[in-house]
Amino acid sequence: MKEKYFRTDTKALVGSVIVGIVFLIMMQVTGRIDGILDPTFLLFNGTCWAFFTGLIILMYKQPAGIIAGLVEAIVAMATGYSALAFFFLFANVIGSIAYSLIASNLSMEKLSHHILAMLGCTVTGNFCVMIGLIYALHLDWKIALLTSSITTLVGTIVAGILAKSVYGALQKSALL
Repeated sequence: MKEKYFRTDTKALVGSVIVGIVFLIMMQVTGRIDGILDPTFLLFNGTCWAFFTGLIILMYKQPAGIIAGLVEAIVAMATGYSALAFFFLFANVIGSIAYSLIASNLSMEKLSHHILAMLGCTVTGNFCVMIGLIYALHLDWKIALLTSSITTLVGTIVAGILAKSVYGALQKSALL
């Protein structure tokens, strides 16, 4: 990805809106699945968030990542699908920026590059969610740290592998 960090052409902005809509739908679905299974872990939701954050940035750079993240968080607050939705504003923006900063300095040709960029995204984003778990759900900080750490670990590995394979397929198909 050692290309320009910002991309404001029409293809990038329109494309990010279209992929952002899919992102929104997937976040709503996985958020409800996590709500049924265990609302403190956010395993499906966190992995889906990390994957789409990485993919949007790889495809369209910034400000597309920030825009998609803000729209997702605002829709989450408007639909009330999580008590943590306010904290998603910070998680989405900071996670997106962290991913962009790391990915812009790597070729993103190796799985390790995707894992490293995803690690930056998930650590920063899940830190914001951890704060939400403590203040919005009133969890003990040790439990919030544990659940955020597990979500970070799962999200980093699964979303990193998914992002590499989907991004690689998009590059081969010449859709980028």
